[in-house]
Amino acid sequence: MNDGCFDIKQAPKLDNEGRIKELRPYELVKDVAGVKDGMVCVDFGVGTGTFALPLASCAGDAGKVYAVDRSAEMLGHLRAKNPTINVIPVQRDVVQTGLDSEIADVCLLAFILHEVKESERLMAEAFRLLKPEGKVVVVEWKAELDSPGPPQRVRLTRGRVEQLFKQVGLALVEYIDWSGNHYVAVGGSVSVLK
Repeated sequence: MNDGCFDIKQAPKLDNEGRIKELRPYELVKDVAGVKDGMVCVDFGVGTGTFALPLASCAGDAGKVYAVDRSAEMLGHLRAKNPTINVIPVQRDVVQTGLDSEIADVCLLAFILHEVKESERLMAEAFRLLKPEGKVVVVEWKAELDSPGPPQRVRLTRGRVEQLFKQVGLALVEYIDWSGNHYVAVGGSVSVLK
């Protein structure tokens, strides 16, 4: 950990069996994000692929997962896992992906909002990529805990995530106490909720 930014040298820890068990990525992708065959997903800050691989499995051969990370080294960790052909690595900054607008059914922001200095720009980019009926799924560290992970000062509260959703025209659809250390917040279009 380096002032809230993930130290790439620690990448192997992302695949730790205990971490995967706590995060339950397949359950999150299928049951919370609702990813189904044929969907298009964008995984912002893909890291080693903890969520990208389950996204690809649920999206199936007819779907796509854009795995965005600015780090060639992190994308190398993903490629080393021999992902299916529907995983498309994109080496770009998460606030400016270069992808076409309104392509995504699901935008996943797992442990990335606290990493970027411009969380508003990241949320705006996710919203730009989102189809009108799509959703943004945020996975973050509980801000009230002083647990292992990023410093408390960079963690996002539920209120802050809700504010970020609102700034781009999304509403907080669901907030889940996902694990002892993490929460999941789901944002959807205000017009779709009416």
